[in-house]
Amino acid sequence: MKTFKLLALILLLAILLIAYNNEPEPVESPKIIASGWGFDKENTRFLPAEISGLKAKDVPKLKLKWAFKYEWASKVRSQPAVTDDTIYVGSSTGTLYALNKQDGSIRWEFDTLWEIRTAISVGNINGRDMVFFGDFRASAYALDAHTGELIWKTKVDEHLGATITGSPTLYNGTLYVPVSSFEVALAAAPMYPCCTFSGAVVALYATTGEQRWKTNVIDPATPQGSNALFVSRYGSSGAPIWNSPTIDSKRNVLYVGTGENYSLPVSDSSDAVIAMNLDDGTIKWKRQLTPNDAWNMACSLPLMGTNCPQPSGKDLDIGASPILARKPDGDEVLLVGQKSADAWGLNPDNGEILWQTNLGKGGALGGIHWGMSYDGNNLYVPVSDYELIVPGLTRVDPDNHAPEEPSLSALNINTGEVLWRNELKPICEDKTQCHPGLSAAVTSIPGVVFAGSLDGHLRAYASDDGALIWDVDTTGEVISTTGDTAHGGSIDADGPVIVDGQLYINSGYGFFGEQPGNVLLVYSVDGK
Repeated sequence: MKTFKLLALILLLAILLIAYNNEPEPVESPKIIASGWGFDKENTRFLPAEISGLKAKDVPKLKLKWAFKYEWASKVRSQPAVTDDTIYVGSSTGTLYALNKQDGSIRWEFDTLWEIRTAISVGNINGRDMVFFGDFRASAYALDAHTGELIWKTKVDEHLGATITGSPTLYNGTLYVPVSSFEVALAAAPMYPCCTFSGAVVALYATTGEQRWKTNVIDPATPQGSNALFVSRYGSSGAPIWNSPTIDSKRNVLYVGTGENYSLPVSDSSDAVIAMNLDDGTIKWKRQLTPNDAWNMACSLPLMGTNCPQPSGKDLDIGASPILARKPDGDEVLLVGQKSADAWGLNPDNGEILWQTNLGKGGALGGIHWGMSYDGNNLYVPVSDYELIVPGLTRVDPDNHAPEEPSLSALNINTGEVLWRNELKPICEDKTQCHPGLSAAVTSIPGVVFAGSLDGHLRAYASDDGALIWDVDTTGEVISTTGDTAHGGSIDADGPVIVDGQLYINSGYGFFGEQPGNVLLVYSVDGK
């Protein structure tokens, strides 16, 4: 009996020893360097020296290191997240890529059914490294950062036109997802019952994807009669949220900007900045910056489409994420950019308007479109002032004959005073699909502001006076990491990411009359 027990004990020890020897090596968590839309919870779009690893004096030495081709794509707009060894980025064809940071080779890929427009966020949640993003059909995702395995997928809004364009914000174990809509385009169809969508923020538990809370910014739409074809009308509607929520941990709120109403009656939630409680989504305050802005794409049709609200507005969204900026004296101001080409300074406690500065003509495609940057000193404001003219269609704002004023400006955040202004002149000559405007978000590092243009050029400007210090044309053909030919185009939506001396920029935006392209370009000093 003793011999049997001894043999059993030896067998057990052998099994444990084998199991121990076969246990997989623990995977070290990546160092998360640049993640999410604004790179920090305040959405400053500033990367300090310890992250950017790039000195202002070395910017003119930047050269192409490698290029990654997005297969079958004509536009790219998913801003990469970068860790110490991996780049995570999405494509318009619905693939999420994990790329080797040094050479662009594919570590893994995950396929969705729909376009990935959002920036990518990376976080360690309860000991597991996870990647977060949203897709065109309003689903949010969490993947394992090391393998690409799907952890959860959550549909955040059931409306036919709901989508996720603004990037989800990961903060303190919760993913805050903004919801926008393409119902604005559906309304161009005369038989479409316009309109019922409401912009919203949905808070999801990052571990499971379960809904923590959801706040719609407009009450449910109610019947408003019928259009000229006897199709039912509904309202109020719209106020989509195109931007990434900004976190204010001191006040325990998030801030978002909204777009126009799609139908009448107008609401006080359109073209507004809204503050919501982080814990339950309660609206703490709202500040409407442009009232009576009701517009949808029927308003671009000849003689005005059947579903165009009358009177119609000008489609002056707040597309850029609000920036929570701390002044040198410790006070804070909420910085807001709008497609009217107005920059605003608001009191984050109550939304009170502190100052307003107009920087251009503005309009449906900018003004201030996707994003500004604050480096602790100045606010850097890009202006697009791009207006798409399609033969046979009316202008969005036919009465606005002011000249276009594409520019990059630096503003004093205390007063809104313009410290310097660099006006952008056309360089397109005989090129089609070319415009000098700055629609894409800008990014700053110490001493430098980087701005991508609709003409496909990526430029760097000195922070102190706006002088041009580097200019590269991204529209040419390149050989990608796969050996295939790829090419860039217009730069729109997302902006540059600068980490460890490497600059990442998406090039190509085949939409709204802009130049298509399909490439992620990576620049480093002397291309090394």
